[in-house]
Parts: sequence; structure tokens; C-alpha cells
Amino acid sequence: MNDGLRRQRIHPLWWTAALVTVVIVLITLSLAQFNGLLRQSITVILASDRAGLVMNPGAKVKLRGVQVGTVGNIVGSRQAARLQLDIDPAEIRYIPANVQAEIKATTAFGTKYVDLIYPDKPTPARLKAGEVLYSRNITTEVNTVFQNLVDVLKSVDPAKVNAVISALAEGLRGRGQRMGEAITAANEVLTAYNARVDTVGRDWRSFNEFSKAYDVAANDILTTLDAASTTSTTLSAHAKELDSLLLNVIGFSRSGVALVGPNLDNLIDGINGLQPTTDLLRKYNPEYTCMLVGAKYYMDHGGLQTRGGNGYSLVIDSGLLFGKDPYIYPDNLPFVAAKGGPGGQPSCGSLPDVSKNFPVRQLITNTGWGTGLDIRTNPGIGHPCWADFLPVTRAVPEPPSIRQCIPGPAPGPAVPAGAPPYGAPQYAADGSPPGPAPQGAALQNSETAPPNPATVTSAPSAAGPN
Repeated sequence: MNDGLRRQRIHPLWWTAALVTVVIVLITLSLAQFNGLLRQSITVILASDRAGLVMNPGAKVKLRGVQVGTVGNIVGSRQAARLQLDIDPAEIRYIPANVQAEIKATTAFGTKYVDLIYPDKPTPARLKAGEVLYSRNITTEVNTVFQNLVDVLKSVDPAKVNAVISALAEGLRGRGQRMGEAITAANEVLTAYNARVDTVGRDWRSFNEFSKAYDVAANDILTTLDAASTTSTTLSAHAKELDSLLLNVIGFSRSGVALVGPNLDNLIDGINGLQPTTDLLRKYNPEYTCMLVGAKYYMDHGGLQTRGGNGYSLVIDSGLLFGKDPYIYPDNLPFVAAKGGPGGQPSCGSLPDVSKNFPVRQLITNTGWGTGLDIRTNPGIGHPCWADFLPVTRAVPEPPSIRQCIPGPAPGPAVPAGAPPYGAPQYAADGSPPGPAPQGAALQNSETAPPNPATVTSAPSAAGPN
């Protein structure tokens, strides 16, 4: 029985072979898993000018720094390279169809990888298998730079390069301090420029708009230049006349200097003397404007027709009226103390359009004729009715002849009962209305005549000041 059990057991060599086989299978599966042979992927083609010297199969494919696949195969030629990108199916849904790609390197000497650039405006469609992407750029490799430098050095004569470097060294020898100062100054300039880089950018953008404006006006500018050529041709044809004109202008300027030079002080004094007048005109310029505009409005709205209207005749209404008493000093001395319109400012009254400014606001002004009356209230023949001032023009001046035709001036009007006396102020000094007239005031005013002007002018010494 024991012999039968021994015959049914598996030999230990078989167990050893099975263990080795299992280990080999596990190692193979691990390597396949590590290399991605067991993973499914979506193949996308990346076309580029070149793949780079250190781009190898298995390089990473990243999107926003996250690996989404690997480089499966690289097929290159002198003109272009095609990279097979194996994208993880789980990540393909995050990659839009309009994605872009770049070939970058981790360091200057490091391996390269494919960086997928997420677009600013992604499309709803996703990247699909078999689509072709085009690389935007490839980073420059150090060994490529070295290779280009070697090619340049092969084309340059070393003796000439040595001569150039020697001359450059000789020129820079002993100028280290000045070079340092220049570098420091350049650093300060760049620092100031960096602080104003935004302003410089805005200026360049403004210059762009400026250039666009001139671009639009280019045809007009060329037309103007063509017209200027015609002008220059005309000037060239009349060069002698132009020279004569310039000589005459020089002579005129010399004559002007000879005329104005001696009278320069007088001219300055005259201009300074005009200052008060011009200040007054400037102060009242609104009134002058209203007067002129109002006169124009008046002439356009019936004034011209009422005055003749044909440009060479004038319609007037004249007659003989009673004369006024002559000027008596100081009763008729003008009194002007008006301050202007409302608030003391120049006022236009109802001008320039009286139809739109009617009725006019009443302004209380402090003006008149001294102690006399503004309007004569006792109409009649003026006294005296005869005056001859020619004697004062003789070689030996004589008093003027002033005579009276009838006795006394015209009587004043009858004052109603309770009214102020004839010639009395209309208001008291404080602005209050006057009180009732005293008994007999009206009779006294009607019987008492104003002073006789002839008594004032009987002697030259009684005349008022000029």
C-alpha cells in the first residue's frame, strides 16, 4: 500500500519546473503591465518638423501637467517627423478636438515630452482616434546649439577670429571702470523703463491707432504732396519775382522799424492810455451787444419802413415847441450815480428783442439834474428868450447879451390839496413817502416864480464852471 502511494506522488522536479514557469509568467506580466502592453489606448498622430534628439518611445504625453498617455512610435525623416501618441481611453473625454501640442524638455539636457495645450475656447467635440495634431514648436537643445556652433567655426578662419578677438581685447583693456559705469547706467535705464512698461505699451497701441489714421488718409496726403509739387514748380518759375518780393519785404520792414522805433515809447503810452477805455468797454460789452442786435432787430421789424425804407430818404416829424430855460448852475448840474442793472451788473433791459421782454422791470436809479427837475413841469416860453454870446469872442471879451421877452418864467402847475409842494422831493431821505403839504403850500408855489436866470448871467463871475 505504501508502495502504491509513492508511485502516485508528483516528482519534485515537476514542482520546481512549475514554480519557475509561474515566476517567469509573473515577471513577463509585470513587464508588460509596466510597459503598457496590456493597456488599451487610442492612437493619435502628432506631426512636427522634427522630434528632437532625445525624444524616445515611451515619453510622456501631458495635459495641464497630468500624464494622459505615452509616445508609442516615432517615424522621422529629414523634412518632418510623425509621433504616435497612445492616449488613455479614460482621459480622452477631457481632451477637446481643437487641442494643440508642443514638444518640450524637462531640462536643457533632459528627455522631451509632448505637452497638450488646452485651448481658450474648447469645442464640444472630443479628440478621436486617428486624428492628426500639429506641433507648434520644439525647444532648442543644447547639443543642437553646439552642432550649429561647430558648423560656424568650420566656416570661419581661426586666424581672423583670433585677430578680431585680440583687437577687441586691446580696445577693452583699461576701460573696465567706464564699462562698469555704462552697465550701471544701462541698468538704471532699464529699471526706469520697467516701471513705465505699461505706459510704453499704451503708447505703442496709441501709435498703432495713429498709424491707422494716417493709413486711411494716405491717398489724401499723396494728393496734397502732388499739389505741393505744382506749387514748387510755380515758385521755381517765378524765382526772380519772389526774390524781388522778399527784397521789398525787407525794405518795408526796415521802414517800419525806422517809423516805429523812435515812437516806441509813445506807442506804449498810447496803448496803456487805452486801458481804462477798453476796461470800460469790456465791462459794458453785453449792453453794446444788446444795443446793436436790438437795432438790427428794430430795422428788420418795421424800423426801416418807418424811417423811409429806401436807403436815401428819411421820414421825420418836426414842429416848433416852446423853448426850455437855459442851464442854471448848480440846479441843472447832471447827477449820475446809477450802478447798472439788477445786482449792479450791466443790463440790457428789454433788448435785444423787446417783444419777448415786455413789460420791462422798473429800475430805481440814482440819476437826475442836481437840485433841478428832470422834466420841466411848467410848459411855456423859455426865459430868457434872447441870448447873444458872440461878444465873448471879441479881442476884448464882453459879457454876453441875455434878455427877457416877457416878465418872469411860466408859472408852475397848481398843486392838488394834500400833495407835496411843487418841486419837493418825491420821497424822504429814508425812502418814506412825504407828508401832506402844509396849508398854503400850493398857493405859495403857484405865486412864487423860480429864480430869474438873467440875474445869474449879468456878470461873467456868476457863470458856473465849464
